[in-house]
Amino acid sequence: MNQQPIPSITGWKAFRKTSMLKTDTIGFFVSQFEEFGDMFHFKLFGLDMYLLRDPALIRYVLQENNSNYTKSVFYKELEIMIGKGLLTSEGAEWKKNRRLTQTAFKKSSVEGFTPIFFEEAETIVGEWKGKTEIDMAKEMMQLTFRIVGRALFSAKLDKDAHIVDHSLGIALEGVTKRIQSPIKIPMYIPTPANLRLKKAVRDMDGVVNKIISNRINSGERVKDLLDTLIYARDEETGEGLSPKQIRDEVITFLLAGHETTSNALTWTFYLLSEHQDIRKKVIEEIRKNIPTTGNISMSDLEKLPLTGRVLQESMRLYPPVWIIERNTIGEDTIGETKIAANSLVSICTYAVHHSPKLWDDPEKFDPDRFLPENEAKRHNFAYIPFGGGPRICIGNNFAFTEAMMILASVLRVYEPLVTPGHKVEKEPLVTLRPKYGMKMKLG
Repeated sequence: MNQQPIPSITGWKAFRKTSMLKTDTIGFFVSQFEEFGDMFHFKLFGLDMYLLRDPALIRYVLQENNSNYTKSVFYKELEIMIGKGLLTSEGAEWKKNRRLTQTAFKKSSVEGFTPIFFEEAETIVGEWKGKTEIDMAKEMMQLTFRIVGRALFSAKLDKDAHIVDHSLGIALEGVTKRIQSPIKIPMYIPTPANLRLKKAVRDMDGVVNKIISNRINSGERVKDLLDTLIYARDEETGEGLSPKQIRDEVITFLLAGHETTSNALTWTFYLLSEHQDIRKKVIEEIRKNIPTTGNISMSDLEKLPLTGRVLQESMRLYPPVWIIERNTIGEDTIGETKIAANSLVSICTYAVHHSPKLWDDPEKFDPDRFLPENEAKRHNFAYIPFGGGPRICIGNNFAFTEAMMILASVLRVYEPLVTPGHKVEKEPLVTLRPKYGMKMKLG
């Protein structure tokens, strides 16, 4: 139904490009936008896919006409791992669950979490004493996991962090391969890949079910997200969540809540390591405005504007959620292009954030892009690290404050630098990970 004059890649031409789509996924998106412009059509194996990089068109899909779009068919593969939590649910179910959970993420709630952010960050900084080298990716993964466990579920998960870290890596890789494969082998067929994925999910479920059962069996009432999930009733329907829904929401917040933040932090430490002048200024800002020892408060973090801009610029260059996809419910028109029902709309956040049409010298690490006067000039959908519209990430304030606390806690003590010779490469799984971790010297 593609009747408007946008570039269209079909047939043999599309088939030839699939190898690049698999081997260099991000490179594929970026190069195709540079070749074909900010919207083009890609059809392969009967799937109509429309790729967008124009912020106005992205706003139309995610916000202005969001009711005509559902999460894409590829999110069905994510359900293998996280079930039907906020990330994958739709319609009335999603609205009910969003209403139930949003109180845990309002500003006052996030401020109440800052002591936990600080205590866990201080713990890991203390664990580094006597060490000269760490894998920052692994350390941040374990730290943010512990924070999410305490802040949202009042559970100490130190012993389980390595289980989830290992299982999550296997699950993300397995799900990504299924998403990229045109032929999905049903999960009930015991192929080696399916068995690995199912075991990884089982291991994560073991951790999650323990968190839930420990709370229910204790009868304890704590003001946290888990209490809300177990006991809250929707104001409009009077319904609560089923045991399966509680499990799906816990695993969604546990995994999504620590995976994305840890990747954002790892890439931020990497960028600071690569840019000495900015690193020195950030460390100076932190050590000038943050107490040398002892507690770091929310008001302390508010004195770190440069550090905040560095974090924003890091998420521009390395957005943890590097792609957003939707399926059309009914026929639509995006821009001037007619789109058939059940078409796939793909928004590559990474390509948007690296577009030379939207950003001057887009590959340059320049935190001043996020000075208020520069932000005011930019389309509000040119920067979408947390998505946009009604389904914008519910935990964006939680994640940003948590990351700021960790940066302040680490950089008032250490000056981490990437270990010479360590290979740094992007790995676009469900999130954007550093493929080989991030070995860093603790200066």
